Amino acid sequence: MMQMTIEAGEQVQPTASTTRKPIAIWDLLQWAFRSECAQLDFDEIGSEAGGRAGVGIEYILMQQSILGCRPDGGGSSDPHHDADIVASALSALPDHVGGRSMAISIAELARAGQVPDWMPDATPCVKPADLHTNRYGCQAKTADSSELGEQGWPKQPRRNRKGVIVYDVVKYCPVVIRPTAEQIGRAHRAYLAWWGALLELRGTLQLSAMLSKFEVTKAMPALEPWK
Repeated sequence: MMQMTIEAGEQVQPTASTTRKPIAIWDLLQWAFRSECAQLDFDEIGSEAGGRAGVGIEYILMQQSILGCRPDGGGSSDPHHDADIVASALSALPDHVGGRSMAISIAELARAGQVPDWMPDATPCVKPADLHTNRYGCQAKTADSSELGEQGWPKQPRRNRKGVIVYDVVKYCPVVIRPTAEQIGRAHRAYLAWWGALLELRGTLQLSAMLSKFEVTKAMPALEPWK
């Protein structure tokens, strides 16, 4: 049987088996955290760099590329090296795009295969503040409008069948707006913050070019899916 040997310094030409697979950043995150069960490590930079100032994610990715793995305490099968690279990059997410709290949120969403809840099809609706059920069904609860003070109506006089003046309560239905425009806006802003963090992470992984199996493409989730 013939055997091929590669001399020292000889360049190996990439083949179909060594070609990196194009992948979108969100698909890569789901693969890393959902399929490979990668874990965030916020102490990694300090432990790897010895606490030296000025050392960032680029240094960590470079060290992992040299080692071919991320140091792990054992006890379970290790994730793919690329999944560790993704987890390291996400752990070092800069503060201006959310930092650690955003990294945790992205990892949890990736494990669940979900995007942030931007409240699809939500519109402010006026609804009764409370309901009550009787033999006639479910109805809105009413209240005495005189309790509203100057904005309400006082009890109205009328003469009953016996000619006696009685005072009737003017009732109104307290309402609430659900969801509010503020709640919808907050959900949209949270989605945009998540999208911006993905954009930052995409750039980091593209510039590092240290993934062995994947090549991060420019593809991103919809920027404003509510439009």
